[in-house]
Amino acid sequence: MVSSNRVALDNEINNLLSETETNIPHEMLADLPYMKQFPDVHEWHDFEGKIWDMGEQIRQLVFTSKAYFNNDQINRILNICLDKRAKRGRQSFVMLLGKSKYCEYAHALIPLLEDEDVNGHVIDTLYKMRANGCVSLITPFLKHKRTWIRNTAKKYVQKFKDSD
Repeated sequence: MVSSNRVALDNEINNLLSETETNIPHEMLADLPYMKQFPDVHEWHDFEGKIWDMGEQIRQLVFTSKAYFNNDQINRILNICLDKRAKRGRQSFVMLLGKSKYCEYAHALIPLLEDEDVNGHVIDTLYKMRANGCVSLITPFLKHKRTWIRNTAKKYVQKFKDSD
């Protein structure tokens, strides 16, 4: 028997997933101009911020309830992660899968290592999933221009260097 708390939580998560899916543009939009304060980072589209925030709201719900996603929710999260039209809004959704319980889905995230909008978040999520076997794919990130991505790659490679 499923508790009414779990049903309410699932409804809230599903509503946020539906709202996210609705906020993804129907076509790929061009990047905005670079930020003045960060000349190698593009301004964010409004929808990117909304999508990112919805992923964070889901994370807070799951964190406070200590719940896990059901299969349908995982599939929807993965679809959002893989939908490049959502641009950087996907970052928070990639991070939702950063638990060893979701390690079986690591293979679905690996192609996103080539996506500059989310690749650092993917490395961090693969590390948190304890998804070994990606050292050769992550090693090039040891020379990434962003310090946090280099450091995340270093952490991954050090932990799993003997697993490839």
